[in-house]
Amino acid sequence: MAEQENLKLSKTTFDTLCKAMEHDNWHFIKHEEELKIECSAQGEDLPIDITIFVDPERMLIILMSRLPFIISEKARVDAAVAVSAVNNSLAHGSFDYDIKTGRLFFRMSNSFRESLIGEDLFMYMTTVAGVIVDRYNDKFFMLSKGIMSIEQFIDSI
Repeated sequence: MAEQENLKLSKTTFDTLCKAMEHDNWHFIKHEEELKIECSAQGEDLPIDITIFVDPERMLIILMSRLPFIISEKARVDAAVAVSAVNNSLAHGSFDYDIKTGRLFFRMSNSFRESLIGEDLFMYMTTVAGVIVDRYNDKFFMLSKGIMSIEQFIDSI
């Protein structure tokens, strides 16, 4: 019984997500079976890909934005330090970094357990994610390419 209620609330939350994106004129791909959408925006310098999915099991809304490059092997330790420095300054969301593969993501989540989520939350999540990813993606890219040192990176934030 509780599982069915969670699934119903998850579907309602997903429908609200889709309505919010439509009201804000986002172009997105809807994966209804997976309760997931994919969209993108152009930042000041690099594109910003965003995936938002509703997790019925954990009752979470999860936003992920994969940065469109891989951290070079020679810069991976410096990137770990940079991710730590950036995450220390963020109020909401964080960068997830896999030092083995060099993949870098921005992640933000919110619970909808026993809650009716409004469209404003989704607009907040996409806006905050877009601003944060746009603010740091070029710095991570320059660090990866050796254009910026870790010292310069930390000074820039």
